[in-house]
Amino acid sequence: MRRTLITLLVAVAASVPSTAVGATNLPAPPKSPELPLEIEAFAPYQPQFLCLSKVEPGVKAFEQLLLSTYPGTTSLGDMRPCDVGGTSEHYDGRAFDWGADHRVPAQRKAGQSLLHWLFATDAAGNEDAMFRRLGLMYVIWNKRIWGTWSHSWRPYSCSGVTDCHVNHIHFSFGWAGARERTSFWTGKVAGVLEPPLPKLAAVGASRLLKVVAATGTETAHWLAAAGATYRVTAKGTWRSPTGTADAVCRKTDDGWQPRRDGLRVDGDTIHGWGQRWEPAHDNGSGCDGSTHTYRMALETPEASTVRVELGGAGKAADSGAIRVRVVRTA
Repeated sequence: MRRTLITLLVAVAASVPSTAVGATNLPAPPKSPELPLEIEAFAPYQPQFLCLSKVEPGVKAFEQLLLSTYPGTTSLGDMRPCDVGGTSEHYDGRAFDWGADHRVPAQRKAGQSLLHWLFATDAAGNEDAMFRRLGLMYVIWNKRIWGTWSHSWRPYSCSGVTDCHVNHIHFSFGWAGARERTSFWTGKVAGVLEPPLPKLAAVGASRLLKVVAATGTETAHWLAAAGATYRVTAKGTWRSPTGTADAVCRKTDDGWQPRRDGLRVDGDTIHGWGQRWEPAHDNGSGCDGSTHTYRMALETPEASTVRVELGGAGKAADSGAIRVRVVRTA
């Protein structure tokens, strides 16, 4: 009985954020469902790196919720083809542009009403409650951005009415929110949901990643499996205006010497700290000056995206590439 009462209080408080944040003379916000006592952590930043062709269900449901709650506002679109260029959650179905124009008084009030609702503290003391329960990553409006990495409104570098998001509000979702898995929709708190990618799960299975020096990074279109061990092999050399290097070492007048910004393997739950590359043929300084091949073992306690970054590279004048092969060993 007490749990039910507190649950209802959380839902009621979330539906009237004007009291919590001091908003006045604004349209009524969306109606909240009955919510659990528990609440999601903030969605981690999960940038777009694959292209899909259909908007995700949580994004579409949120879009319909806003349009039905605030008459006079419109949708400026959700999906966008990848050939537009750049990185955007519009490409994988996790973004929505809501036509709430900051220059139009009625639409500005609609946008303010929604933001007050998203960032209100609920009766249980959960800050930014609806933002978290919907699984949002960031929102942009009128030259400002609020993201889960900063927890505050910050200036948004831009030019023009559309690029500065003056004529609309942009919403980007983490995968749990995008797939309608969060407590706002299900009544159950969601954890972090990985992108819909296949796992490199079978022992002996392998994938090859090619890190081009001119870009300096490459992201796998597959996931490392939870509780797995992998052997990672990096091979090759690359060149910059300052000299030649491989995955770990740089060529100097004294021969091949280790550098501090070597190749890193990273991801949502994979971290570069503590990783140690071993040269296939050690020249005595920890470098492989003959085959430029390095290996290390990688454990993944949780399923994770995989990204490799070649430290010091990433400039247009750089050339060459490092080939990184990942093989599941256990």
